Parts: sequence; structure tokens; C-alpha cells
Amino acid sequence: MAVLGSRHRRRPGTAVLRAAVAVIAVIVVAASCTPTAPSTAPGSTTTVPDRRPAVSHGTDPGPLDCAAWRYDGLGAGPLPAEWDPDDSRYGSFREEGAANSPHRTCGQMGAALDLAWALDRGRPDVVIAVLDSGIEWRNPQAMADLADQAYLNRAELPPPASAVDAAGADPYDRNGDGRFSVSDYDGDPRVTDRNDNEMLDPEDLILTPEFNDGVDADGNGWVDDISGWDLLHDDNDPLDDVDYGHGTGEARDSTAAHDGDGAVGTCPTCVHLPVRVSDSFIADGGRFAAGVLFALDSGADVVQEALGAINNPPQAQAAIDAAWERGVPVVASMADEQSQHANLPGALSHTIPVNSITEGAGPLGDLARLATGRRDGLALNGCTNTGGIAWVTVPSSGCSSEATGNSAGMVGLIESTARNAGLTRHPDLVAAGLHGPHDNVLSSSEVAQVLRATADDVDFSTPAAPDPANEDVDDLGQRRFPTVRGWDATTGFGRVNAYEAVRSVSLGVVPPEADLTGPDRFGLLPTTGSVDVTGRVAAVRSSSFSYRVEWSAGLQTAPWPARDDWHVVAERHGLDAPVDGRLGSLDLARVAAELPGGAQGPPRAADGRPDPDRFTVRVRVVVTDAEGRVGIDQRHVMVHDDPDRRAVPTVPGAGASSPAFADLDADGAAELVLAGDDGVVHALRADGTEAPGWPTRTGTAPFWHAGSTTARAAGVIAPDRASGIGAPAVADLDGDGSPEVVVADLEGSVHVFGADGSVRASMSSDPRFSRGEATDERNRMKRGFVGGAALGDLDGDGALDVVAAAMDRHVYAWHADGSPLAGFPVLVVDPAQVDDVDADTHHVTFRSPGATGQGGEIVATPALGDLDGDGRPEIVIGTQEQYDEPPAVFPGLGLPGQSGNTRLFAISSYGTGHPAGADRSAAHPDDRAYLAGWPVALPMFLTAVLPTIGDGVATQAAIGDVDSDGAVEVVATSVSGQTMVLDADGRSPYGRPFGVQLALNWLGAVPPGTDSSDTAALTSAFGGAAIGRLDPDVPDGGSGPGLDVVVPTTGAGRALDTLFANDQPGDPQLTAWSGRDGAIRPGFPRVTADVAFFVTPAIADVDGDGSDEVVAANGVQMLDAFRGDGTPPSGWPKLTGGWAVGTPAFGDWDGDGRGDVAITRRDGHLLVWRVPTRADALGDWIRFGGNDRNDGTPSLGSNG
Repeated sequence: MAVLGSRHRRRPGTAVLRAAVAVIAVIVVAASCTPTAPSTAPGSTTTVPDRRPAVSHGTDPGPLDCAAWRYDGLGAGPLPAEWDPDDSRYGSFREEGAANSPHRTCGQMGAALDLAWALDRGRPDVVIAVLDSGIEWRNPQAMADLADQAYLNRAELPPPASAVDAAGADPYDRNGDGRFSVSDYDGDPRVTDRNDNEMLDPEDLILTPEFNDGVDADGNGWVDDISGWDLLHDDNDPLDDVDYGHGTGEARDSTAAHDGDGAVGTCPTCVHLPVRVSDSFIADGGRFAAGVLFALDSGADVVQEALGAINNPPQAQAAIDAAWERGVPVVASMADEQSQHANLPGALSHTIPVNSITEGAGPLGDLARLATGRRDGLALNGCTNTGGIAWVTVPSSGCSSEATGNSAGMVGLIESTARNAGLTRHPDLVAAGLHGPHDNVLSSSEVAQVLRATADDVDFSTPAAPDPANEDVDDLGQRRFPTVRGWDATTGFGRVNAYEAVRSVSLGVVPPEADLTGPDRFGLLPTTGSVDVTGRVAAVRSSSFSYRVEWSAGLQTAPWPARDDWHVVAERHGLDAPVDGRLGSLDLARVAAELPGGAQGPPRAADGRPDPDRFTVRVRVVVTDAEGRVGIDQRHVMVHDDPDRRAVPTVPGAGASSPAFADLDADGAAELVLAGDDGVVHALRADGTEAPGWPTRTGTAPFWHAGSTTARAAGVIAPDRASGIGAPAVADLDGDGSPEVVVADLEGSVHVFGADGSVRASMSSDPRFSRGEATDERNRMKRGFVGGAALGDLDGDGALDVVAAAMDRHVYAWHADGSPLAGFPVLVVDPAQVDDVDADTHHVTFRSPGATGQGGEIVATPALGDLDGDGRPEIVIGTQEQYDEPPAVFPGLGLPGQSGNTRLFAISSYGTGHPAGADRSAAHPDDRAYLAGWPVALPMFLTAVLPTIGDGVATQAAIGDVDSDGAVEVVATSVSGQTMVLDADGRSPYGRPFGVQLALNWLGAVPPGTDSSDTAALTSAFGGAAIGRLDPDVPDGGSGPGLDVVVPTTGAGRALDTLFANDQPGDPQLTAWSGRDGAIRPGFPRVTADVAFFVTPAIADVDGDGSDEVVAANGVQMLDAFRGDGTPPSGWPKLTGGWAVGTPAFGDWDGDGRGDVAITRRDGHLLVWRVPTRADALGDWIRFGGNDRNDGTPSLGSNG
């Protein structure tokens, strides 16, 4: 998940950056008047033989010789018309001001593509599948250099009319240019400009009835797959119907023609296969898996994915494995949040994860250049990630997304070169039947090793003669992320070098293969016993090889003069056949002895701050062939002993949905109810077994193609309908004394299961509201439910009803039997912004489209509470609508064009039948459902942070009497704004000076006892609010100091960190306020290891002292707990090893009268710890939604 853009994920805040430039320009100019040194642009000299070794030997890269420069005398090939000699991304040119600096790779700025293109420019039979938001067929500017680069499936198309009929001629290559493309149909009377973009493009073929005939002519399981597929709507047109443009930009990065039409594709003769898996780069993991399978069924040679998946079904890994085994590399984005958390699906095994480097100082680069006389092309981009999965880093300006596109094209060059050079096809591919002239000849592992072995090491730590001892700050004094000789978590194995990679393959110099498959990446291992290291090692292009398995403590080598202390645990020599399986074994006690405290204790540093890699261990296999070439693979694990952590079963599909404890069979021990990313719903007992009748399923995902040839061959089973980022609701709906379990899914259904796992009811969203004609940029409608269902008695009949909010902009309500409540569904959009609503599809036309942002979906779980005192709960829900307005929190605050407001609604339990409702807009059909004073504007410091999930409100509101006035309030926040407390009339109880709502204290606060130095301005950061009592003597509400509010936040410094290159000081945090007066509690905010995406904290007693703590996970390996004074209880935080979202669940799993706490990691691990607290006194907010009804209200000690 990452930062958005129309072409790429853009950096928000360009206006503030321009302002910053203006403010500091005088300072910089005064500091130095050194003129900018000219760069040495690529020359046009004749290419001369290059006799250097094609790849470096050994595990440490060899040093560059700045004096005898490696590319002196080499000339670039024909450069594209779009070539900009000042662009640092692509070229081999040296920055003269850094030409003597080994730290700065002797001044080389880019990936040396100018030299690579002199060797190879790709082949039209190398197909790069772009899994993304689809393709803008109808955008003539984009299609100018993409239309003829799109893959066409000749098996689903007739030859163009008037095809060449000469002997041996290709009947599909009508124009004789050596490739089959849409231009071959120019002049074909059957083909016209059917999409009215004034040019011929592949969609015109898709829309031609004679071609789109409903027959699966090639028998691959996809009917009429002429040029790609749309897995969002499951049809054969991958059109980007909301004009998001991200997938189009990705295709241009990798395959745009060098024709003067604006983009520079890194593999300009390769072709792209558009595979639409979402309407943005935020995708469902099941659709990603299906997209990979479609790409393989279509003969793709490279998979390019710059995605952030919201879930992780097992089918995603299975599909990637199928690609890996077929020699199809999956080039993956590490995401854009300047964080260490492991983005999915890029963090899965058998991908090639990449991140982004850019010019130093980012938008301030011109000032840095003016001040120092040189440019810096090795700064970590502000909008990229680091971490243990990093393979190589890629010069790019558009965050990790552009890095992915650029590097996927480079992989296309490698595949093309291997074919052109006549390399022997890998025997595993031959055995798999992949031996045609248009199939890859390298294995996926070989491609990854070529990229690794030819990358330019980035090392600012090791002393270099003409430079300072190290360069841990950039030219403007900004701290760099740590880099060391060899691999590091910042740049992986180094900056990709396209020329060296292509040259290596052209000479037949391919490193041996190294592929680790176990132990699990980021797995939590005990401190005793042993664990096998498994994988595959081979050197099929050499006569023999050896390998060794070794480990070293820590995420990466510490800065110079430190070095890794590698411990060899297994080695073999003189091998002449691949080894697949057990490669060695780790003695875990030996490993633990090398870790702090013998791998005991919480993951905290001596100063109390988070230390998530305190117990991290790097395991690697090093393979050396007879020629001395080396292959390396590695993965990180954590070795740690926590006596509170329980042994739990592996639960395939665990991930996005929060768990819930519920005693389904009334035996005194709660089951752990978990809705999986694969649509399987579990009810787990403490002994690892499922309760009788469980697991149950939500039904096969509608986008899955059972006829996929690759799915059948690889044994990839169909997923069911995935749950979202909510949690199961559990309550007795039908009054039979036994609880039901209610689960919503991403395909638009809500399921009611009995305690025995049987299906009791199923209901769905209305497909009219999300069909194609209802969608556009501001109506990004989809059928599914990202949040969970909430339960409450809306109609006052004494029975609980089911309420859910869909991505089609509607709130639904049903009786327990699945029949809809009168007055529902309700269209949810601000009436004041609406100009027209289509009577059938509810497509919204806005009064001021230019001031209305993308989006419109609802992704939060509804909250239910009686706001008006009529005894029936109202529905409170926030939306993904955003408007360019002054933020509704402080006069004049905000960034022009970047800040704004979203909306929070309170909807009557009567829905559109609200007896006191007012008709505020003649255009809005459902506005009478809203309570007076609603919707309320919620501020957004940054709008358009992320598509689908970051365009407004992403988390459930909380409802309770926070200020102890005897009436309930609503507590809510946007993804990037202040936390607001609102009375039933939509007004802040803290006042409205100048007509502006006062939020919980956020500006200029320096609370006593905080460990954060980033408190000048606090905003939420994708987290939600929980309410409860952090002091044991506070009553339940109605008197006393009220309830406390806890929310994950970020300081302004951390928020700005994504805008600038390198590392700016700032903190992600957990903050607690007193609801009575809105003040931050002493001791808060507390620094956390990462931003807490989609996290709503729990408020529970983890140490049994009678006082509740704030408990919340984050993206980097930790589950934190803080007392009411901000101090951690004994034994906390807990080490999770991965990225967790949602809310921890508390309950009594084994019936021993004491509590347990459970979370799931996004990569599929379930974790459970014991707590000493009595099971009947666990806390005020002990699961997602606050209680078992999932309604956003605190249990206040009633345990659900």
C-alpha cells in the first residue's frame, strides 16, 4: 500500500515543497556560490570491446575504479527521441562533481540503459504482463506510444484483411514490420475506431463483433482474450474505466516505444499485456493471483506488479510459484511509505522486490546542486520502502511504482538477450515443455541472480580516499538510510545496472541458482531445538558447484568498521546436479546465544524505544560454480523466547480480518473465529482443532477461472470470497439462544452462519450501483464490503439486524433472515455537493467536479449508537469522498490543492423513511435519511493519500459518552486528519470558535512524559479510534472524567518524511486523550515502530493489575501496550515478526479463567499470547468494533 498518483503514486505536498524551496533558497545561496558542475552526457563514440569480468565473484562486490572508468570509450546506442541527457534515471553519464567518489559510484547517475540499448532493445515476442489498474485505451496521448506495443492474441483473432500471402510470410504481419500489432489492421474494413479516440488501438479489436465471438478459440480458459483481461469485472476488456492511469503509466515505463511520443520504455521492443486486477494499485490478492495465472496462460515472459494487496490468500503465493517454476520472473513493488514493513504481494517468496532511489534532496535537488556543485543520484526516494525483502534498487522519480516498471523492462531486455544470444534453455523449462522459440531460456532464479550480481553496490559507510570517512548525510545535511558493503536493507544488492546485466547474459555469463524456501520468511522461531534450511541450489551452466548455508545476527551488517560474523552450518562441494530440499539446519540455541539477552525479553532498546530487529537473524545460502560465479539467496527470521506466546496452528488465509473470541458451543472456552483472505471462516479451539461444522466457506470467488490451463497444471485451487479488513460479528440473531457469526466479503455478500457452521442467510449488495456505466473517476463503485457488518436492533422489534456499508456508496440493512429493512439501502454522499443522481445506477454528478476528488467508496465498518435518544440506534459511517475545501479544523490551515475534507454521516434507523428527515437536495434521492447537522466535514491534511482506502474515512467511528455529559458522542477521524469528537447534532463539545470545530488537542502540544520529539502537529495515519478507561477508578460514564480516546497518529515530521529523499526525523505514534477536555494524557504520544495502517487499538488489561492498557500492532513487527501513563507493562511489547492490521482480540481461549490475546499478520501468521487477567475483566475495547456486535461501542468491562 502506498502513495497515489494519476500516472504513478505521486508525492503529496508539492505546494509545501515549493514553499520550502522559496524559504531556504537564500540560506543555501549564501552558504555556497559554487556553480553547478556540468554533467558528462552519454557520448556517441564507437563501441569498443569490454573485457572486464561480466559479474563480480564472491559475496562482497568489488570496488569501482573511479580513475580508470569502466565505460571510457564505450558509446551509447541510438537514443530515443524522448531522451533527456539531464535525466538521472536511465543514463551511464557521470556527474563530474562526484566522479572521484566511490561512495557515489564514481558519479554514475543512472542504470546505464543507454549502453544496454546498444546491445539489445528487446523483442516483440517478449511479453510483459502489467498487473494493475488496466489500460487507458481511450486516451490518445497515452496510446500514441503504447497501442502498437500491446500484445495481441493471434489465436483469438483472424489475420488482417489483405494479409501478405507470400510464401513463408506471417499472415498476421500485414505491414511487414516484423511484429503483429494493431497497426496491421489499419485499412481492414472490419475494424473501425469503435472507442472514438481518433486512432486504432486494441480495444477497437475487442469491440469488433466478428472478433469478440464468445468462443475460447485458444482453449486457455479465457474467452476472447484478445489483448488482456479485466479481473475486476471479469471480462475481456482491461479498460481503465475510471481513468486512474496507474497501469497505463506502468506499461509506458516498461514498454513504451521510442518514437518521440513522450515516454521512454526501458524495453522498447517488448510488448505489454494489460491485466486489470483493480481500478487502482490497491488490489485484492485473489484477483492478483488470477491475474498471474492469466498472464501465464497467455504466454507472458515477465510479470510486472506495482501493487499493494489488501489481503493475502494462499493462491497468491501459489500463482507466483507457478510463474517462478515456468521461468517467468515476477518483478514487484516494495511500496511507498518510507517504512520497513513488507508490502504484499511483493513480500511473498519468489518475487524480485525493488525500491526507488532518486536525486538527493528530492524537490530540493536544484538547491543542493547549487550549493555543492554536484548531483546525487543515490538518495532513497521519500516514497519507497526498505527492509529485508529488498533485492535491488532502481533509479526512478515516481516512487516504487516507476522503479517496478523500469526494472520489469530491464528484465525484458535480459530475457530478449538470452534468446538472441542463443543461450541453452534451462533444463527445468525444457522438462516443463517450455521449449518453443518464444519461451524464456533462463530460469527465474537465474534472472534474479543476474540482477544481483551485476548491480552497483551502494555503500556510504566504508571509508573512501577522496571522500569523508563516510557520507551518512546528504548534501543538504539530511540523514541517509544506512548502506554498507554488500547487501543492505536500503538498497538490497545495489543499484540495478541494465548494461552490465545485458552484457553478462550476452556473453553467456550467468550465475548459479540459489533459492531458499524455508524457514518461513520473517518467521518466529524458538530458542531451542533446530530448524531445517530448505531450498534449491544448482549451476546448470557449469560443470560443478558448491554451496554453504550460514547465518548472521541482525537485519544487516552494522556500519563500517563492523562486519558480519557469518556462522556456517552446512556446506557441500563437488556437486554436479541440483540439490532440492534440505540444505542444512540451524541450531537455535546457538543462534539465540548471539542475540541480545539470549533472545529473551521485549523488543525494546536500552532507551525504551522500539527495537523491532533486536532478535532478527539473516540466513543465506551461497552457491559457487566451477568458474567462481556466485549465487546468493537469503531470508530473515526472528529467534525469540516469549513464555506468554502460545503454540498455534498454521491457518492458511489468515491476514486482513481481525480475529474474534466467541464461545460458540457454550462449553466455557471461547473459539477463535477468523475470516480468511481465501474466504474460509474458521472457529479454532485452543488445541488447534476446528469446532464441529467448521471451517465453513463463503462461496467460490466469481472472478476465478477454473478452466485456466496453468491453474489446473499447477494445482492452484479456487479461492472463496475473501473477507475484508473488518472482523466477524457474533451474536444471537434469531433468538434461539445460540450465537450466529456474520461475515462480509469483498464480492458484495454478507453471510450468516450458525454456531454449527451452517449457512443461515446470505444477502448481497445491489449490482446496479457498481456496473460499468455507474463508474468514473468520482464514482469508483464496486460491489464488495471492505469493512465488517455491525449488529443492532434498528427497527425496535427486539431482534438484531445486520448493517453493512459497501464500496458502491450505499449502506445496507437486513433482518436476520436476509430480507431488507424498509428504507434501505441508503445512498451516502453529501447532498450539498450533488448536482444529479441517476435514478437507476445512482451514478452521482457533482456540482463542482474540479473540487471533488476521486473515490466515493465506503470501506469502513458502520458504527451504531442511539444519538437522538429515541431508543433505536443510528448508523454512523464515513466515506471515501473528498473535497477541495479549507480543512474543517483550523482557520487557514492546509496545503493548497493538497488538503481538504471528507464526510461523516449519521443515518436514521428508519433509513429513507426517517420521519424527521428533511429533503435538502432535489437531486439526492435519499438525503432525508440523514440526521440534522450531518454529514459533518472531517479534515484531511492530505487528500488522495491512497486510492480506495485513503480518500477519506477508512476506519469505524467509536460511539460513547466520552465527555461524561450523560449523552453519547461520536469519535472519528479521516486517514490523515485530526480526531474529532461530535455531539448528536454534529458539533464539537469542545467548542466552535470562528465557526470551526475544535478537535482533540493536536497542535503545538508537548505533553509531559512523552518519548516523541515529533509533537508539534499530530494527525491520524490510517488508524481508528477506540474509547475506554485507562484509569481503574473511572466510572462507566455519566459522571467523572469520562472516557479516554486512543488513536494511532503521526507527527508532522513523519508525515513529511515521504515527501523528501533520505531520512527526516519524525515519529509514528500512539496517542491517548482525555475525552472530558480533549487534552493529551501525560506520557503520550508514545513512539511506535511504524505507522499503524487500519489499526484501531484495543483497550484491555494485559498485566492483570486492574487497569487497562492501550494495545495496538503496527507494520514493523511489534504489538505495543502502554499503561495510562505511557509506560509499557512488564513483558511488553510483543514481537510479531510482521505487519498486522485491525484490532487485537481478547478472550478466554482454553476456559482456564484467564485471558488470551490474538492477532493475525498480513502474511498469514496467527499469533496468540496468554495474559494473566481474569477472563471476566479483560477491558473496555477488547476486539474489533469494541464488542461482539461489532457496533463501535465499548464493552465497558462486559467483555462483549
